[in-house]
Amino acid sequence: MMRKRQINDSAAGALILLFFLLTMHLLRGVFSFSAADSPPCDEKVFVQISGNIQRPGVYAFCQPPALKELLNRAGGLIPGTRKPLPGNGILCHCGSSICLRSEGKKSYIFEGEMSAFYKITLGIPISLNNESLNGLTAIPGIGPRIAGAIVRERAKREGFQQMDEMLSIPGIGPALYRKATRYLTL
Repeated sequence: MMRKRQINDSAAGALILLFFLLTMHLLRGVFSFSAADSPPCDEKVFVQISGNIQRPGVYAFCQPPALKELLNRAGGLIPGTRKPLPGNGILCHCGSSICLRSEGKKSYIFEGEMSAFYKITLGIPISLNNESLNGLTAIPGIGPRIAGAIVRERAKREGFQQMDEMLSIPGIGPALYRKATRYLTL
């Protein structure tokens, strides 16, 4: 008799737990604010920020952010940094790197590109015509020897006009070409 009662109590407990989980699942849709408040983000824009910043790093946005928006996301300037920065109207593109430095009463903004290794990790294509030899080695399957051959061929041609021109480089066959072009842009 005692064993049967324990089984019934366990079954009742399981039913109550199941009912609770089902209720929470249904209410999650009713009280979900994050999906309803912000529009879906079809494409991510990644921007790196460093220098006199509270939280330096790489931040994702749904559209290219203004410098002010990037600064807010990174927690603002560190205490003691000159507040009115030049170039507050700067619009940051995907793959850009912003460095903010303050020396005495002057503040400087340095704009550039984030490293090829960051770009590859984030799924941002790197420029075949502009990337350094070291940056080209970030592409899976391309080491220093092939990267050097790419840089030499690029200089000889004064830049690549089409991606398939890479096939004329010794060491790049159809398999490596298919693999590498996923990470490249002209």
